[in-house]
Amino acid sequence: FVRFCGFDGDKGMKNADLMIHEGDYADLPWDGAVERLRQALRFDTTGYMDTSRVKYDEFDRFHDFLRASYPRVFEEGECREIGHSLLIRLPGEDGSLKPGLLMAHQDVVPVVPGTQQNWKHGPFSGDLAEGYVWGRGAMDIKQMLMGILEAAEYHLNHGWRLQRTLDLAFGEDEETRSVGARALSHLLKNEGVELEFVLDEGAGDVLDAADYGAPGTLACTIGTYEKGYADMKLSVRSRGGHSSNPFHGTSLGILARAIAAIVDHPPQAVLSGAARRAIEILRPHITEEPMRTWAQDMDAHWEEILGWFKGKESLYHQVQTTVAPTMIQGGSQAGNVMPQDMEAVINFRLAPPDTPQSLMDRCRSLVDDDVELSYVQEIGPSAPSLVDAPAFLALNDVLTWYFDRLLFIPVQNKGATDARWYEQICRCVMRFGPFLEEEAVSAEGVHGTNERISVKAYEQGVRVLTRFIEKMCL
Repeated sequence: FVRFCGFDGDKGMKNADLMIHEGDYADLPWDGAVERLRQALRFDTTGYMDTSRVKYDEFDRFHDFLRASYPRVFEEGECREIGHSLLIRLPGEDGSLKPGLLMAHQDVVPVVPGTQQNWKHGPFSGDLAEGYVWGRGAMDIKQMLMGILEAAEYHLNHGWRLQRTLDLAFGEDEETRSVGARALSHLLKNEGVELEFVLDEGAGDVLDAADYGAPGTLACTIGTYEKGYADMKLSVRSRGGHSSNPFHGTSLGILARAIAAIVDHPPQAVLSGAARRAIEILRPHITEEPMRTWAQDMDAHWEEILGWFKGKESLYHQVQTTVAPTMIQGGSQAGNVMPQDMEAVINFRLAPPDTPQSLMDRCRSLVDDDVELSYVQEIGPSAPSLVDAPAFLALNDVLTWYFDRLLFIPVQNKGATDARWYEQICRCVMRFGPFLEEEAVSAEGVHGTNERISVKAYEQGVRVLTRFIEKMCL
């Protein structure tokens, strides 16, 4: 989904004001498309870490519904089911072209127990009311799944032959374990497939580009990579004892020094390829000095630009591995007693090129030998995607066609998606669901109560997907 985050330069502007060329594909059965989305939201495909709670019969029914709703896709495509994940291959006529892949996930997050009565329309109702389609998954992300199939079915119904093979991948457990996406990507890898592009959900914040030095310019973000994640545990052992004789220090003191050393010496910030490309796109609109001057020659001013990014709350995480102490335990229960064994956890979000191993090596060099370091959990950052690839440029062209006054810029994706599992077979992995919705609606509904999507936003997103397939696959 795309979230509209406000624009001070034009008071009262709504997402509808940004949509243009809404008359495209007038012969697409729009009422039927909305009705099919409504029906899709009625299947309770809730995901749980405890898979015994998952209603897999609902997934089976959902698959039957998809086959009945999009007969051309399933008749002309090769459909494979791994577990309850789907991989549909629509063959292209030009074997020299690498396949493209459009993806979404079938699972939705649980409805918080006790909140059902707070929904204006039931979480699995698929109601159409007040200009919205209501239900869990309306914005995360059955609208993407259904939009992809609507676009593919439209092309096939018109007899248009794909030149580039198009794969459609619908995982079953993105919200929990991503077993499905990993299985699908490994299947393609084992078959020797290399993809030209991947398009998944993600990013999509619409914002005033003032923090980039371009106040008054509307920008919308396309995610091109994901940061890594690490919870590092720091452990200190000591005998404790009476606080009147802290000759050897205390475990709390040692732990505090270690935490401070790690926080005060984060890994070096790096201006990513996505950040550089964002500045290049915004450069004609950057008016604020000294950023305006620096942007004209980024190589000569990369340190200054890094300092600019590090000084902005909305930008620093794009260039910096972040360091956040979050947990501590084992302190004494009395002021005159020294604590014994203590532990703390520091959460890191790793920006490329940092890795879990390089981070561990760095932290070990900063702390005393009596501080034990270990990972509770860790995963490295994803591989930054090519931001000058034909598919990225094509997506930018399509989005510019359908959304007025927006400049689309590559950024680090804030959250994790199934897209990272396809980076092993693709250099252009884009995270952007083209369903522009207003901040109040998306903030309330995504993983929350009253999830919904406006009919207008859904239809425009389908147009984007339809045109993108035209540009890349026909």
